[in-house]
Amino acid sequence: MIQLLISFTTSSIALLFGHVSLWFILIKLFPVLENFQVILALVLLFLFFSVIISSLLIHKKDGPWSRSYYFLSSFWVGIIVNMFLMGLIIIILKELAAAFAFSLPLSLIKIIFFAGTLLLSALGVYQAFVPKVFSYEVAIKDLPESWHNKTVVQISDVHLGPIHRQKFFNRLLKKIQQLNPEAVFITGDLFDGMKSEFSWVNNFFVELKAPKGIYYSFGNHDLYLGFNRVVNILKDSPITILADKMVVVDGLQIIGINFSFDKNFDLQAAILKQVGYDRQLPSILLFHEPRHVSLAKEAEIDLQLSGHTHNGQLFPFNYIVKLVHGGYGHGLFKDQDFSLIVNRGVGTWGPPMRTSGRGEITKIILKKK
Repeated sequence: MIQLLISFTTSSIALLFGHVSLWFILIKLFPVLENFQVILALVLLFLFFSVIISSLLIHKKDGPWSRSYYFLSSFWVGIIVNMFLMGLIIIILKELAAAFAFSLPLSLIKIIFFAGTLLLSALGVYQAFVPKVFSYEVAIKDLPESWHNKTVVQISDVHLGPIHRQKFFNRLLKKIQQLNPEAVFITGDLFDGMKSEFSWVNNFFVELKAPKGIYYSFGNHDLYLGFNRVVNILKDSPITILADKMVVVDGLQIIGINFSFDKNFDLQAAILKQVGYDRQLPSILLFHEPRHVSLAKEAEIDLQLSGHTHNGQLFPFNYIVKLVHGGYGHGLFKDQDFSLIVNRGVGTWGPPMRTSGRGEITKIILKKK
């Protein structure tokens, strides 16, 4: 609850800063708006409170109206980011033009600002709802023959809820099935955290065929929805829930660790010693956030699968996310016998846009080292 409150407060402050900044940018770029400063401020204030109200409402009541309101207000947040970006580009261009004694025509400024925002937003929607398959090859020491040259699939951060629903999920699982996976790994945030009716989820999961199983570990948004609620939703699905648990499948240890809000989390002491983990046997660790990577290396985990970062989701936040997560923004990272794959996420949180790259379905071909 405290984590939710901190996240909500931080997001609200950042959102308010974005609206105030947009007000200044619009006034600076379009002098005609100086005569309508108060009206513009009131419009932006209304839009700011709409984002807050819709976010609170969708947590209380799920329905077509509340979902539509949430979608539109979340979409507006993406528009703000893109407008802000276009505004900064124009300000830089104006400064460069002034340095060369050249003036940018107002018509060109309007084209760059509005057309740029429109095109970037359209690209963002496309990249959010049409995920791409990213392929990697990972060699694991002493990998059993039954896993050698097999394809496994990782998805993360689906964020099923008010925006990503049945049609999106159906398309996603069909695309996964086309890869003929031996196993499927879901590394957290399957759900967005909003209360909703999710009985339809299992109808799609039962159609997903993976000979060696479907495995899932909890992300932070899953825990916002509620541990018991998620377990109850998935109880009739073919998913194996690895909530701080391990299974051994054909000689491969598959370990699922719940997202931890504890910054001093000790992977070895808290989990691995409890589940019967054997560092001499090959292993795959499902851990939502790409942190405590050094602990996984020390424990001699062979492959860690993570998500959480969304690769920033909106440009240029991908650079901030990469910095915050110690360089592990997205992709495959190798260090001797240890490999880490950070999935960009296939769904979205907040704005239904992705301008820092396509949603990701990760195809992994396992090799014996």
